[in-house]
Amino acid sequence: MNLSKLRLITILFVLLGSIIVSYIKTKQLNEVELVSGLGIDQLDGQYAVTLQIFNPSANQKNAVDPTGGFTYTQMGRTIPEAIEKIRKETLKDPILDTLQVVTLSEGLVKEEGLNETLDFLVRNPRVPASINTIVIKGQSPESFLKLFTPQEKLTALYTNTMLRNSKQVWGNLVNSSSERIRSYLTDKTSDIIIPYVEIHGDIDKGMSKGNIESFSPASHVSLEGFATFKREKLYSFLTNEESNTLALMKGVDQVVNISAPCADSHDEFTIETISTSSSLKADTQPVSFRLKVKIKGNLEQIGCGKDLTKLASRKTLQSQLEKKIKSNMDAVIKKSQEDGTDVLGLKDALYRQEPKLWKKKKNEKDFLSTVNVNTSVHVEFIRFGHVKQ
Repeated sequence: MNLSKLRLITILFVLLGSIIVSYIKTKQLNEVELVSGLGIDQLDGQYAVTLQIFNPSANQKNAVDPTGGFTYTQMGRTIPEAIEKIRKETLKDPILDTLQVVTLSEGLVKEEGLNETLDFLVRNPRVPASINTIVIKGQSPESFLKLFTPQEKLTALYTNTMLRNSKQVWGNLVNSSSERIRSYLTDKTSDIIIPYVEIHGDIDKGMSKGNIESFSPASHVSLEGFATFKREKLYSFLTNEESNTLALMKGVDQVVNISAPCADSHDEFTIETISTSSSLKADTQPVSFRLKVKIKGNLEQIGCGKDLTKLASRKTLQSQLEKKIKSNMDAVIKKSQEDGTDVLGLKDALYRQEPKLWKKKKNEKDFLSTVNVNTSVHVEFIRFGHVKQ
């Protein structure tokens, strides 16, 4: 056999192998559904489970189909029962290994709590352990997973983008996997916070292709802040500003703009932080806490009419910003104590720094609601920008 015939046979075998592999892959894709989003709600005492499914043809490079996926919803006494009904409806096996996000309704986590859902997520070997969980405020997970978003073809993918981008402000606080949530519930040394999203605008129009065919979408979603929990049940929602302040208090090294009012006018000035840090110390006689926050940043804009060549003017700006941030911190602490939640991690600080005292106090109901948390803020300007001499 000469060399040319050998090459021809080799090429034929390669082509045949490619055809066989392509056929097998196509056959496999025809038998399964790749799940991108899992939504869990509760209606009339049953679980309403929604699966958002990848549309492979729309998620390929250079694809023109705007329909990035499909959704299926079924009811069940348990979450697996509802998923099994979806499998019977589609005649395909839903593959949960490809999950991008788990979405929970406000009603579910407020009334039933997290335990039953977490039990399913942790037990199911097909659910990735690192997948984040979010809460949908005011709407159903089904509506959320059906939305057309201009930024991504699937809301599950867009949620991941929002969570990833928010890390420069909220850090690892956005990591809300089922394993992490379960560990908080088990340790009982800190209450849980989970990111929540809101749907704005006309939801019905948002569930049609027309929502992504104009410069002004009729509906859009936003990552608003953190939902706070009292043990396993939802208790309240923090605003975006409150969530930013909480992340600052919990030691997240933030890159964020912070504005404060001028001392002698209604105008404001803004800095961009370049580093932030915090420390939380527990005192024992009596039980109290000291929270110190340090911020370094650059002056971005000023409307105060100050002469920044003078040290006194710079000190005034720093003082104003320190007052504003301290006020925000005290407001978050007050809200947490009124709610009876420990989003700041006071119990964890006491547990780690004063373990003997923690053993005495841990069974006292809501003892943290009356403790003093003394706050202090130090701001340092690194750059003031162009200063006229």
